[in-house]
Amino acid sequence: MEERPKLRYFDIIPQSRGFILVDPFSISKEMFLSKNSFLLLSLIDGKSTISDIKSKFLKMTGIILSDMEIINFINALDQNFLLYNERFLTKVKEEKEKIKNESFKEIKYLNNLEELRKSIEKKYFEVTKKIKGVIVPHIDLRVAISTYQKFFSILQSVKESKIFVLGVSHFWYEVPFSVFPKNFKVGEKIVETDFELIEKISKLFDYDITSDYFAYKREHSVEFPVLFISFLNENKKVVVSLVSESDIKKLREISQKIIEVLKDLKEDIFLISSIDLSHVGRKFGDDKSYDPEEVDKAYIELLLNLENERAFEFLEKNENKTRIDGKNTNFLFLEILKEFNIKRKFN
Repeated sequence: MEERPKLRYFDIIPQSRGFILVDPFSISKEMFLSKNSFLLLSLIDGKSTISDIKSKFLKMTGIILSDMEIINFINALDQNFLLYNERFLTKVKEEKEKIKNESFKEIKYLNNLEELRKSIEKKYFEVTKKIKGVIVPHIDLRVAISTYQKFFSILQSVKESKIFVLGVSHFWYEVPFSVFPKNFKVGEKIVETDFELIEKISKLFDYDITSDYFAYKREHSVEFPVLFISFLNENKKVVVSLVSESDIKKLREISQKIIEVLKDLKEDIFLISSIDLSHVGRKFGDDKSYDPEEVDKAYIELLLNLENERAFEFLEKNENKTRIDGKNTNFLFLEILKEFNIKRKFN
């Protein structure tokens, strides 16, 4: 059978003269592609042969490429681990082993952590109500600084000694629900993982929820909450997880397993769901930019009223057209929160 090369996940940054390919896992080197090279890249879909790619490119550009030119282009991508094939998967295994053998997971965002801490602490919001869980974004620190200031004020009010973080798997996952079985290091601070709690949860699953090390290599959805937890004066233990399951029945099964372990620890557990709302515009594949506020507000209102099934179905019905990345994570978050006897929204 003729080879049908397939691309794996990477980020694309548009430039005036072309495009830059950026690897969120830091395995591949950045590559700059001209507009024609990027068009050629887009034809490598895992279904097309070299002959197919050659024919499609000719029809779209009027340019005749030789088989060897296309093969050399594909080989350059392969050498840079940008194809989804055995070479890339072998590299993933090597990276997993590196993370597995490390003493801790180091989180690096800024050179001056103290400066970041001061900007977060710059404004304090008084927390007068008992809060058991919070939904937070994981977008750029500069974009959401006021939101992160509020989040940190809430964190400072947390009396519970254990914080359970539910994140979104953006780039890679091998199991539908996973936890990270390592401590974290932020600057000189070690954020300890609750290994005993992880062990209890793990026993209830029929797959290894601690094996998916590579998914955490550069997963910002869980790194952001841990970063802020590290700023607390009081040490908290964490369980950091990624939710990749998208079937509502299976999500409910996962929640029941977690609840089984947490039910006797309700007074000592605080929950964080780290998600982002709508992703729209040309950067995300839309023909044009538009305001998704109406969708976000409708979704948030369902979450505030703890209507997690309706919130899930709301996004399912419109095929999550605005790309809210918290659908699965928030469902699990609210299922657990309701077991904590949270009956109403906070105003």
